[in-house]
Amino acid sequence: MKKVVICISFVLLITFHKTFPIFNQINGLEDAQFKRIAVSRFDSSFLYAASNNSLFKSKDNAESFLKVAVFKGEEIQHIFFDLYLADVIYICTTRHLFKFKDKLETLYSAPDDQKIYTAVKNKGIIHIGTSQGIYSSAEDFLSWSKLKSLRENSIYWIEPDPQNDRVLIASDKGVYTLLANDNVERIFVLRQEKEEDRSRLISKIIKINVFNSNEIWLGTTKGLFVSKDSGINWKKLYISGISNLEINSLEQTELQKNTLYLGSNNGFYEIDIIKNKSKEIFEGLYSTNISWVRFNSLGEIYLATKKGLFKNHYFTSSYKNNTLEIILKKEPSIQDVQERVMRYNHVHPEKMEQWRNSLRYRGLFPKVDLNYAKTIYGTAGTSTYDGKSFVGPRDWGVSFSWNIGDLLWNSYEDDVDTRARLNTQLRLDILDEVNRVYFERLRLKKEIDDANFEPEKLFEKKMRLKELTSILDGYTGGYFSDRLKQLNEMVYED
Repeated sequence: MKKVVICISFVLLITFHKTFPIFNQINGLEDAQFKRIAVSRFDSSFLYAASNNSLFKSKDNAESFLKVAVFKGEEIQHIFFDLYLADVIYICTTRHLFKFKDKLETLYSAPDDQKIYTAVKNKGIIHIGTSQGIYSSAEDFLSWSKLKSLRENSIYWIEPDPQNDRVLIASDKGVYTLLANDNVERIFVLRQEKEEDRSRLISKIIKINVFNSNEIWLGTTKGLFVSKDSGINWKKLYISGISNLEINSLEQTELQKNTLYLGSNNGFYEIDIIKNKSKEIFEGLYSTNISWVRFNSLGEIYLATKKGLFKNHYFTSSYKNNTLEIILKKEPSIQDVQERVMRYNHVHPEKMEQWRNSLRYRGLFPKVDLNYAKTIYGTAGTSTYDGKSFVGPRDWGVSFSWNIGDLLWNSYEDDVDTRARLNTQLRLDILDEVNRVYFERLRLKKEIDDANFEPEKLFEKKMRLKELTSILDGYTGGYFSDRLKQLNEMVYED
């Protein structure tokens, strides 16, 4: 009897393990067709999800969502977070580019005969990919210009390549590089055997390997291509199961070095880069049409599909012992540090906005002239005045004048635009340095906690930690150390 019970329990255990879903559907969003997911790089619990025409927001790790915007008569094409401002997101619809924080702000409107596919912000410049080329502008002073050399191309993806100081562009006619001087070079041509196949073979998305900047992946409507020499040479990956898939999304997690994840119109796949093998993952998924794939910093994965959003808590369970959340609990958030840095160094975007607002009212105020005059009179040598002079009367005057043209255009606006460009570049340079130091400091803390160093080596590591802390104090006026002390006292009390 005991043997029978043990056998039954063993069978049930095996059956439960096999049927346990890898993915779980996020409740409340089952019926929507989702196209994009954006997860904050600063806070793993903060994300946005986009359906065909609605934007949803979650700040509790997708436990609940709030609909924050609806775009009537348009479809959402792409969403992405600002790299430096943690609570700012950009939304591409078919006709507009919006910036969203507390409210929607329209940054660009496409002509009637054009459609927007994607956008990216790189070094303070926004690039928009449309059905008729690329439009670019600095965000602080919006003045859109069209890149002439790609005006006939449909641009489906734009990917910054900071290591090579360029931008990679995936279009219907191949892959191009855009350099800092606006020079464009085609580095990959999609060749079709028949002319009628041209509309079906297009490059949809391009990604750079996060562990090797020389390796580039290109997802197309007919499979996956790779370049291992920064785009000089390309080859198609003939891997069983994915050779001719229409690829919608490519994604990596920093927790797995040799693995690429792929969302397609025919399923979700894990690609072993070294062995060139693919594995379809479908447990728990109700849809094979995967529009987008996104990881958070903890290795949890989100999928946007035609039948709702899906999430996996256990996909990278072998990495769940990392202590990032524990370390962050004792550290000032990067958002707080960035905000304090911008205000302490007088490079906050609000400063330029205040200047512009002041100029709007300047034309209403008159020019004021205050004058004073007095009269001196008298005749020398007369009997009446006996050669004396008299002063008076004393006259005071005030006058007001307006320049009506200042209400329409103020010459000082040119000065503000120039200062805005300089201010933007300075802000980006400062934030780049602060971000680098902040995250290097986190990595060093984790290294010190996990490893057993020799006394001399440990001394060097701790000295470097203090040096990085001092750099952040210099950028924040001492705020970083003060806040660090407060947080650690709170954690100790808890």
